[in-house]
Amino acid sequence: MKCISIVWLSQTDLTNLNAGEGEANFIDIKKYKKNGIEYPYVSGQAMRFYIKEAIRRNLDNEYMCVPNDKGETCGNIQECIGCDLFGFMTTIKRGTILPGYPQGHPGGAITRVSPVKVSPAMGLLPFEDNAVVDFLTRRYKMAEGEMSGDIVNVEIGVNLYKCGIAIDVVRVGGEEVIDEKKRTVKIEHYLNGEERKKRISKVLEAIRYLSDYSKQARLLTDFTPDLILIAFQDVYSHRLQKALTVSNGAVDLERLEAVINDVKEYSPKIIAGILPGVIENESDVKAKLEELGVEVKSTNEAITEALEYLNGQTL
Repeated sequence: MKCISIVWLSQTDLTNLNAGEGEANFIDIKKYKKNGIEYPYVSGQAMRFYIKEAIRRNLDNEYMCVPNDKGETCGNIQECIGCDLFGFMTTIKRGTILPGYPQGHPGGAITRVSPVKVSPAMGLLPFEDNAVVDFLTRRYKMAEGEMSGDIVNVEIGVNLYKCGIAIDVVRVGGEEVIDEKKRTVKIEHYLNGEERKKRISKVLEAIRYLSDYSKQARLLTDFTPDLILIAFQDVYSHRLQKALTVSNGAVDLERLEAVINDVKEYSPKIIAGILPGVIENESDVKAKLEELGVEVKSTNEAITEALEYLNGQTL
């Protein structure tokens, strides 16, 4: 197994998951344009943060460092779950003991490419047709000790978002090592297969428990999957990300079939989960997936099955 690819749809209530630049008294929603129409989106950076925080919340006496005031992390992929799964760019002091440097690192800036790739969450419904401007009062204390405040306008909306993750399984718990004589590259792992599976499992579990989005004190929402596809692949590929194309609230069945047939060529296991009442052609999607040999379960059961399947693999 070289890759785990995941794509899902999530329906939200009124919320603002990722604000744009905005103005002093206006908090907008990040948007992209397609054919002249604006749609909301959540940046890939925000999605990575949400997943990291979901992992951090559920740690069990395990180590995951916190970035310093410069955004630098520890860089120790053998000990740190976060640096291993999400990569880093940091400065290492001369003499620091790290995997691959038993005599101490020579020092300097080092970079690790993230084994966990995350897409922006793309809103699929036009923003103007599904949004409103709300307002809140912002209170603060003046220098003289008097209370003052102002009104802040906040863009909020309902939407259906498409999200995606690809996990580069081979690189979890290891790094590329160059053979200077042969000029070849191989992955040297610093963790055994069971420890690597535990770390990959934390990403799958995090999708189920996503919660630390922005503005949740007054815009509580659920952003976990409502329709999810998970593929365990023998080839590293992002093809599954194109499986869920939505138009007028319905999934494109022709596109779904074409992509699933492509991915099946190198995926011994594909899992699907659906929460009722989210997409217009739910029964047709279930029928098409089962016709393609993909059993459809609830979203929770799908993630649980994925965890069980991963646990049974040899890395």
